[in-house]
Amino acid sequence: MRGWAVAMVMAGVVAGTTASAFQPYFPGQNSPEVAELRAKLAEQEANLAQLEEEEALYAEAEVLGVAAAVQASQLPERQQRRLALAIVREARRNGVDPMLVVAVIRCESSFNNYAVSNVGAMGLMQVMPDTGSYLADRAGFKLQRHTNLFDSELNVELGTAYLADLIERFGTPERALVAYNAGPGLAKKILARRDVRERFMQGYPAKVMREFRRLKAQQARELSRLEEQKKTAGGPG
Repeated sequence: MRGWAVAMVMAGVVAGTTASAFQPYFPGQNSPEVAELRAKLAEQEANLAQLEEEEALYAEAEVLGVAAAVQASQLPERQQRRLALAIVREARRNGVDPMLVVAVIRCESSFNNYAVSNVGAMGLMQVMPDTGSYLADRAGFKLQRHTNLFDSELNVELGTAYLADLIERFGTPERALVAYNAGPGLAKKILARRDVRERFMQGYPAKVMREFRRLKAQQARELSRLEEQKKTAGGPG
């Protein structure tokens, strides 16, 4: 009798243990599993938002003619897209016309990522290494190596910020281009003397501004064409 009772108790214990082994596990709100899941969802949402922003920026680059200007560079297709995005993004961030950025790139390097001037300016927008280090520090990061200026997106980020800063300091794009080409210190001396100023203005600043006006005229024609196309598409069938 006692053996039967013990057997029944043991069977109950085993049954209870087995049943508990298959009970579902529901992690709490503060568990590591839930925290990891939330982190993954947040990362996916951030990636999706970035993709949507890039699509909007590239659509703007196409409408403005930046994408077409970059295509003329004959850079690899993926690099063309990244560069067009960088130009529009950095121009918008710094309050500069993206076509002015394109004009500077064309006049400075003809879209050669690895261009180096005889005074050591580097990359698409021909940023001097010391200027690049200063601009990177101001933006909150380190340039690390001067050769990083050959990175097209970084070069555009730093070059556009520098151009915007010079426009603010010197008042007009033309005067800012004097400083962009000659350096701020020498630019003040050039601009202070009328004869020297007029002679210098006919060189580099005039070249960039001619290219800028050409690009803007091309942009206006394309926007007009798109507007006519839209009107035609919306008209009676």
